[in-house]
Amino acid sequence: MTDEEIMQCIARAIARLSGEQPALEFHSVHERSTAHRLAVHMEQEFPGWNIDCEYDRSEGLKKLLDGIRNCDAERATDRIFPDIIVHHRGNSGPEHNLLAVELKKSATYDRCDFEKLQGLTSLNLQFCYQLGLYININHGQFDLTRFKDGAVLPNPLAVQ
Repeated sequence: MTDEEIMQCIARAIARLSGEQPALEFHSVHERSTAHRLAVHMEQEFPGWNIDCEYDRSEGLKKLLDGIRNCDAERATDRIFPDIIVHHRGNSGPEHNLLAVELKKSATYDRCDFEKLQGLTSLNLQFCYQLGLYININHGQFDLTRFKDGAVLPNPLAVQ
């Protein structure tokens, strides 16, 4: 899939999430609840892929990102749990790791999540996700920051 196709799939999943009835109250539910519901809608957009929340394995081994423990005083290890990933379970490499998503509510920047997405999309590390996506939900608007090859892409996007 191209990056543009991935983003179109995400936009459709967000539209369905935003249209759920009864509506998910983004301002009051925990981000994990929102991530789960978004992942449910993503499943129909990515046939042939596994969509998992807080998946902590890479070919059976714990997902570790060297140095991530230093991004926050409360982190004790380099173990990571991406909010949502689109991948083929049990495999690694760019052909099996399509998208990593970190989600926040009313936080345009989260240092740990940005570092995580940089590491998950880096071509120099074992994960090699094709694309990373930081989603900030702010009063029902979804602001998207994209990551590719370990770097933030310019021009953030907004989806309602």
